[in-house]
Amino acid sequence: MDSSVVDNDLFNYALMRPLFSRDEPNALRIVSGYATYAMASRHLLASTAAGKRLSVDLIYGMAGADGVRKENHLGFVSLSGKREFAYNGTFSCSYVRKPLAVHSKVYIWCKGKQPVRAFIGSANYSENGFRVKGRIETLTECDPQTALDFFRKIKAESVMCTKVKQETDFASKPKKFDDGKLSPIISVEMDTDSPYKGCLKVRVPLLNTKGTLGAGSGLNWGVYADGSPRLANKGNPKSARDRNEAYIRIPKEIAQTGFFPPFNELAKKREEQIRFTVATDDGCVFSCVRTSGEYGKEIATPQDNAELGRYFRKRLGLPDGAYIDVATMKKYGRLDVVFYKTDDETYVMDFSRPKHK
Repeated sequence: MDSSVVDNDLFNYALMRPLFSRDEPNALRIVSGYATYAMASRHLLASTAAGKRLSVDLIYGMAGADGVRKENHLGFVSLSGKREFAYNGTFSCSYVRKPLAVHSKVYIWCKGKQPVRAFIGSANYSENGFRVKGRIETLTECDPQTALDFFRKIKAESVMCTKVKQETDFASKPKKFDDGKLSPIISVEMDTDSPYKGCLKVRVPLLNTKGTLGAGSGLNWGVYADGSPRLANKGNPKSARDRNEAYIRIPKEIAQTGFFPPFNELAKKREEQIRFTVATDDGCVFSCVRTSGEYGKEIATPQDNAELGRYFRKRLGLPDGAYIDVATMKKYGRLDVVFYKTDDETYVMDFSRPKHK
C-alpha cells in the first residue's frame, strides 16, 4: 500500500486507474460528505468508454445535516434507473439520515465483495473535488478492509435515494451568492415566491443574432429547414446526424461572466470539460458541458447530442426530429430560457410558459 499523499490528477489516480490494476476491481463503495450528479455521470461514462463495467454504491454523508439539492437528487434517481443515458454497470445512492453528519471522503474498490484498494482524504465526489483547477484536494491510500467496515457502518444509518421524498426528507436551500461583483447581465432572483430566491440567474436567448433558430445549428443542430438531417460529412448521405441533436448557444457576453463553469480551451475532447448538472422546471435532468470555440459558446450533452433536442421538441409539442421555427416558439410563449445557479456545478433551466394574469 502506497502511503503517499497525492494532490493532483485525482480523478485518474483514485477513480480510473484502479480499474486497470491487477486486482481487477469492478465495484466502488464511496462515502462522501457531498456529491453531485455531474461527477457521478462523468465517472460512469468514463469507465464505460474505457471498456469497463463499474458498479458504484455512493453514500451522501451530509444529506441529513444539509439536505440534498433537488437537481442532484433527480440526477441520482435517474442514474439509478439509467433513465437519461445507458452505461455499463450499476449505480445506487443512499442519504445519511438526521441527525448524523458524515463529512468523510472514503473510496473503497472491491472485486465482488472483497475490498482490494482504498483511498481517504479531502476530495468530495464532485467536479469541485476532483477537477476544478486552483482547488487543492488530497487523497492517500488506506487499509481496504477498515475502509469497507466504515462504509458498512455508515450504510446502516442511510436510506436509498429512490425511497425518499427530497422536498420533505432532505430539502436543501439554494446557495446564496454575493452580488457585490455582478455583471449587468447577471441578476439575483428576488421573487419571494420563487424557490430560487437569492440565486444568481441569467436569461439566455434561443434565437441567433439574426433572430432565427438557425438550420443545422442551435436547437436545430441535427436538422435543416426542409426537414432533412444534417450531414456530418457533406455529400455523404450515410453520415446523417440524429435530427434531434441540439445545443444551447451562450452569447459571449454571458460566457465571459463566470456564471457557468469554466471552459478549458486546451481540452482535446468534450468529455474532458467540467461537467455540470442542469435540471429543468418540469423535473428533467441533464449532464452538460460547455463546448466549442475559444470561450465555450455552447451547452451540450456529450453522452448523447440529441438529449436537449428531444426535450425541447417534446416541450413544444413537436414530433422527434422536427424543425423548430420561430413561429412555434412564439406560439409556446418563449424565445429564451432562464438559468438559475444553485451552486457552482448545479443549475435549473426554466422553459415554462409565461403565466398570464
